Amino acid sequence: MLCSGSFDILNAISIVGFPIVAAIACAWYCKYSSDQYRAEVKDMQKDHKEEIAGITEALNNNTLVVQKLIDKLDNIGECKK
Repeated sequence: MLCSGSFDILNAISIVGFPIVAAIACAWYCKYSSDQYRAEVKDMQKDHKEEIAGITEALNNNTLVVQKLIDKLDNIGECKK
């Protein structure tokens, strides 16, 4: 048993022809796929931004620690002189 939506599609095919209906369906699918891809990329960019913020914080902390070590090594070198 066909629903009314199926009758609308069959009616459109019989009036304008299959190629036009197929072209419209392909255009709709391309738009749908593009919208889904954009949403995924937006989510990935958000996740990447959070990851980079964490890496930046870790790098800054490591820089501070290395600077403290250099300062201590300089102090040890000065004490031996």
